[in-house]
Amino acid sequence: MNRIRPFTVAALPQLQVGVDALEALPLWLAASHHLEVILCIGGSSFARAGHLDALLGQCARLHITPVVEHITGEPSPEIVDGITERHVQGPCTCVVGIGGGSVIDTAKAVSAMIAESRAAGSPVSVIDYLEGVGTRTPSGSRIGLAAVPTTSGTGSEATKNAVISRLGEQGFKKSLRHDRYVPDLAILDGSLITSCPASVTAASGLDAVTQLLEAYVSTASSAFTDMIAIEGLTLAAGVLESLVCGTLSDDPEARTVMAYAAYLSGVALANANLGVVHGAASALGGRRPIAHGVVCGTLLHASQKAIIHHLALDESREAEAALHKYSQAGYALAGLPIERASDHPAGGLKLLLDTLERWQELFSLPRLHEFGFTEEELVSLALETGVKNTPAALSTQEIAGILIERL
Repeated sequence: MNRIRPFTVAALPQLQVGVDALEALPLWLAASHHLEVILCIGGSSFARAGHLDALLGQCARLHITPVVEHITGEPSPEIVDGITERHVQGPCTCVVGIGGGSVIDTAKAVSAMIAESRAAGSPVSVIDYLEGVGTRTPSGSRIGLAAVPTTSGTGSEATKNAVISRLGEQGFKKSLRHDRYVPDLAILDGSLITSCPASVTAASGLDAVTQLLEAYVSTASSAFTDMIAIEGLTLAAGVLESLVCGTLSDDPEARTVMAYAAYLSGVALANANLGVVHGAASALGGRRPIAHGVVCGTLLHASQKAIIHHLALDESREAEAALHKYSQAGYALAGLPIERASDHPAGGLKLLLDTLERWQELFSLPRLHEFGFTEEELVSLALETGVKNTPAALSTQEIAGILIERL
């Protein structure tokens, strides 16, 4: 009899998947009695493609009044606090984030801070509630929240945290986190993502792959996360390269597949946590204006190579089990049955590293020196990088080696 270790599954949003699924958003808002809405959107492609006008028109027909807030760059305390202050005294009952992970994280934080501010009787700052920075514990109160990703990477539409950033010598990337911050509704619509540039598609796609891979081998993984992580890796392997290189870039069906893979990566990380790549992304992202997906993409091959090398020198049963999972992931990314890992484990490990290295070169992932990092600085940042739930107890020297390899 197969045995399953006990596990729990975090809350998930109501999910709508499919081309043109955005049309369900105003209907959900009306059915939920959200008639005054803050609409956080990023960039200009959503409006340029006509999606914003169509959405606003549908809202008007249903007597929904959205107020548009344009979000650029990583969500900072100043951005979140500014939107909160503008709307805390208003009638809004829901925040909708339509954009990349930064936009959705902003929407999450605004939803929470409006509720906290209303309870306090005056605006409060999100910085007071950030893990490792603030002194207050979030109550979990928020107003309505819906998430519509227009990139396929962070899976923020499925998670309970919002990452807030401040750049500089004392910079940080810290989470605003509570179980109730999972959105009420997530919509995955590939027709909204067809204009996503190749560079963003590559970085966000490798972010999703990183989350799937780190969750799969995580020391906190479960039967549930194993299942969805392998499914996500298989889906991503089938479309990512063609989306980045152009042959499927304007195919809404293929974009929906990748959006679903990214959603699964968010579910996986919410339930199994992550590894050293995300530990490094937090440290590096607080020091320089480097996109989260770029950090993940540029460190993915070097980090997995170092971890596999570390595990190969470890004769424990845990190390053997982790290597088996890495081998399975290699076969999944190659579009081959993962069962092959039982008979040919070395083949799966080679496939994994070869695939990640090929994508690194094919997608032209930038090196860290392009963002101003120096070797001395990376050695220092290695001290700030946690291994999280990585199955190998990497030393600070090994972590520094990963960072320096991508300098």
